[in-house]
Amino acid sequence: MADKPTPAVPDFQRGVPFQSVPDGGALAGRVGEDDAILVRQGDELFAVGAHCTHYHGPLADGLVVGDTVRCPWHHACFSLRTGEPVRAPALDSIARWRVERVGDTVYAREKLEESTGRTAPSAAARSSGPRAVVIVGGGGAGLAAADALRREGYDGSVTMLSADDAPP
Repeated sequence: MADKPTPAVPDFQRGVPFQSVPDGGALAGRVGEDDAILVRQGDELFAVGAHCTHYHGPLADGLVVGDTVRCPWHHACFSLRTGEPVRAPALDSIARWRVERVGDTVYAREKLEESTGRTAPSAAARSSGPRAVVIVGGGGAGLAAADALRREGYDGSVTMLSADDAPP
């Protein structure tokens, strides 16, 4: 039995018609060798990685809400502006590309650096918060809590208590 040919997907580097990107939805494709999706909200366009960083779910099949896309498998949610995960269970960002619209054609060519989307907390904020945090439990929720603390700029001590033999 012969293998089925892989369906051709648009290469966003070569451009796609603006109208081919559904308003409030996503178009699956690629940027060079990377799988990507183009997402449209009115006249605003975003190009991000096509797969959730949790279990590689297809974000093109996910739900676009405002400036976020949600994975259809476990509902991880990513910012279309920064690529950052904004809801668990994903902890890692998705790739992003700069989008250009020239007339009725949309291009995504330049990969953007990973952005934390966060600003460092002010000295007043640092001095008013706790200097140490204890997280009870070393499973996924404990790891997510520690990760969120660091992403939000917490620079104090973090101690994780767990019965597990291995670190998260």
